[in-house]
Order: sequence, then C-alpha cells, then structure tokens
Amino acid sequence: MFLNNYIKINDKQYTILEKIGEGSSGKVYKGQYLNQFYAIKQQEYLGEGEYEFYQHLNQPKESQKFRNLIQIYDVVKIDRFIYIVMELGESSLYDETVNNKIDKTNIRFIMQQIGSGIKQLHEDLNLAHRDLKPENILVQTIKSEITQETQQIFKLCDFGYVKNINNLKTKAIGTPYYIAPELLNNSNDLYNKKCDIWSFGQLIYELISGSLMFQGDTIQKIQNQILTITDGDIQNLIDKLLLEREYKELLKNMLKRNVKDRYDINQVLNCLKPKSRSQSRNTSVESKNYQNPAQISIRTTFQFQGQIIQKQQCPLMENKFNQNQCQFIQKTNNEQKRFPINNNFVPNDQKKLDF
Repeated sequence: MFLNNYIKINDKQYTILEKIGEGSSGKVYKGQYLNQFYAIKQQEYLGEGEYEFYQHLNQPKESQKFRNLIQIYDVVKIDRFIYIVMELGESSLYDETVNNKIDKTNIRFIMQQIGSGIKQLHEDLNLAHRDLKPENILVQTIKSEITQETQQIFKLCDFGYVKNINNLKTKAIGTPYYIAPELLNNSNDLYNKKCDIWSFGQLIYELISGSLMFQGDTIQKIQNQILTITDGDIQNLIDKLLLEREYKELLKNMLKRNVKDRYDINQVLNCLKPKSRSQSRNTSVESKNYQNPAQISIRTTFQFQGQIIQKQQCPLMENKFNQNQCQFIQKTNNEQKRFPINNNFVPNDQKKLDF
C-alpha cells in the first residue's frame, strides 16, 4: 500500500507511522514530515460537498480563518486513492468523555467552540455537516508561549457528508442517535442546516447526562423514538439534568422538533456569550461516568434508507445484518456495547468526483 512506509504528496515525503482509524469512507494514518506529525486520510472518492470543502480550506490564508475546523494541508489523488493531509488531533470528544477527561463545569466553553465551528461551516462556507457526533469533534491542547498555560480547543472534523445548504436532499444520513426528525420523515421536502443544531443538542445532552437520549439495539427502534418523541418529552428529560436553567432552556430550543421553532447557530452562540462578572458562576452538571468498554469500535456514519448494511470485520460481530434489523452501538449508563456498522457507497446526493 505504501512503498517502504513512505508516501510522497506534493513534493513532501511523509513517513507512515501507524493506522489510527478506519471508517466507511476510508482509512486514517499517522504520518510524519520533518518534525511535524499529521493525519493522512486515504479514500477512494470524495463527495461533491467534501471536495468543495477541502478545496476552500486547502489555502493557508483561508484555513487559518477557521479556528474550529480541522486544518487541511494537502489534497491529492495518487493512482486510485485520494489522500487528504490534515492536522493531527490528540483525541476526539468521545475519547475524552469515555476516559473522564472532560470538565463538565466548563460546558459553556465547549459549546462555544463547537458552535463556532458550526457557524464557520454554515455561514462562511454555506455547508451543513450532517454528521455531528462526539467522534467527529477533534480535541487539541494548545500552550501559551507567554504564560505556559494550556487550553483545550475543539474542532469539527470528518467532512464526508458536508453539503451545500441550498441543496440538502438526502434523508436518513448520518449516525442514528443524532439524526434530526426531519431527516427521517417520508416527505420529499428539502431540509435545512438546522439539522446540525439538533445533532449538536443531542451531543451536548449526551455529554452532560452521560447517556444518549435515544436507546435501542436496532435502527428501527432508534428511528421510531426520534419520530415519536414530543417536545414535552424532550423538555422533561432536559429538566432532569443538574444544569443551570439558562442552559436547559438553550438545549430545549436546540432540540425543537419543528425546524421553524429550532434555534439557528447564531441564536445558540448568542445564548453562550460570557456573563458579566456579577452574573457568572460555575455551571452545575450531573457527574456521570462512562464505563470504558473492553473493545471500542467506530460508530460508523451511514445512510441506511434502502441500503444493505455490510458486516464489518470485528471480533464483536457475530450477527448478520440487513437494512431492517441492524445491531449497532447500544450505550446505557451501566453498559456499552459497540457493534459497528459499515457501508461502502456514495450517498445519493454526493457525486463521485475525480481530479
């Protein structure tokens, strides 16, 4: 695959150190050039929206504008594969949460960081992410050269399903637990970028409560829960959180079933603006720990409407899968079972692009 563990990309020879990830769209390797480390993604195709995103960010001046989006350094096609050279993160938000490394009293800062990345996508690039989840939030630690203090930075990554906000058509795309209701109905209506706000709200609910809002061991069960839950049900769940009232209200508005009633990213960020010193106080949240499973597998992004789900090679997998009955991750407060789903196809609204 790599000649003597090296690959040359645009006059730079990278040393391939190890594989650090694998999903439905490709593999990710840790690479080194000179004294710097990078993430190098290898895949066979780019979606139309993904190509548009990478082209825009593959400009030094442009990339530096987007502090909360992963930085892209190179995009090139070699033989049948496309390689994307990106900045290397320390971990994902999911990893940090599982290992109890997230300070939940700092929830406002975390939300601001993720929200800023969504705003950059929605307003500066006119794109919707369509697969926001803890695994797709990169965590980095930066250190001040002056004070030597460190700070975590949260960045959006994995843009395989980004799409222009004016052309959002494909339904049932993303990861089941975070999909907005409007992506699961049977209408042919277009949806809008607020589908990311719903996913963002689900992500934050999970981060604070330590559990997913929707539980189930099949896609159909998760779908049914998302389609039948009411605003009142959601409000009751949020009211049980040990969280300041203002953040509860924000979450409720992020998780409105009716898209017209749901907050947009500017409204979300406006609610997250720092308080005055006289008003500020620590956010109280419930401390619930994830139990680290014996083996963790990727919660794979997929589009499941009318598609066959392919079995992935994994020691945990013993079941056969099809589009109607598909075991995947089941997380509860006391147990996590991770059954990955894999798919290898192009979404209906993502054209294969060549160079």
